[in-house]
Amino acid sequence: MQQKLIDFVRWFFLAAILLVAGFLSCLTAMRFAIQGNEVSVPNVAGKSLPEAIRVLNAYSLRMKVDSHRYDELVPKDQILAQNPVASSKLKRNSQVRVVMSLGAKKIPVPNLEGQSLRAAQIVVLQRGLTLGVVATMASGVAEKDRIVAQSPPPEVGFAQSLAMNLLVSTGKKQREYLMPDLRGQNSDEVTGDFASLGLKLGSVNYQSIPGVAKGAVLTQSPPPGARITEGSSVDFEVNQ
Repeated sequence: MQQKLIDFVRWFFLAAILLVAGFLSCLTAMRFAIQGNEVSVPNVAGKSLPEAIRVLNAYSLRMKVDSHRYDELVPKDQILAQNPVASSKLKRNSQVRVVMSLGAKKIPVPNLEGQSLRAAQIVVLQRGLTLGVVATMASGVAEKDRIVAQSPPPEVGFAQSLAMNLLVSTGKKQREYLMPDLRGQNSDEVTGDFASLGLKLGSVNYQSIPGVAKGAVLTQSPPPGARITEGSSVDFEVNQ
């Protein structure tokens, strides 16, 4: 009886070993079968549609055009993007979805020179462009906040970039001076020179100080040595 039990256990373990070996062999075969049905997706970005189809056919893959999109870098009728990406694993006869480029969006360049900055901004947005660099410069010809120049210029016809760069006038450049020391000088004489310097006479207050000449400047604002610009006002305190 004991011998029969030993024989039974021996045959049971032998059967279990054979069963596990068969199961592992089946898994391995299935794995190789699945892997053998997979391919590495080639890179078709930047290729034309016919060229990409030939490449994918060589890998037993099919193509579907998902959409079209404007792009400044990828020429028209070339593939802009793909899904799955290159080097991904995909089963044979599966689809690779692509986005085709429409090329750079051709937008007529508006003529903005002479327009106000606000009006130019509205036109730029209405045309589907974006506002790029806005620089400023003084101009003796163009009024303040008027467009002096633009890039791209209107004569190019169509914009190669969506960014519109503008040069805006800050108006006539104001002259700058260092405020002289006017104390002790006659107020009528010094204010007579203001018009030629583009300065204006501000408030004038009076005091009576014995021993000081009548009409002499006692104090001034801005003080001596201060930086002033054309159009600034100068205030005085004058002896009467």
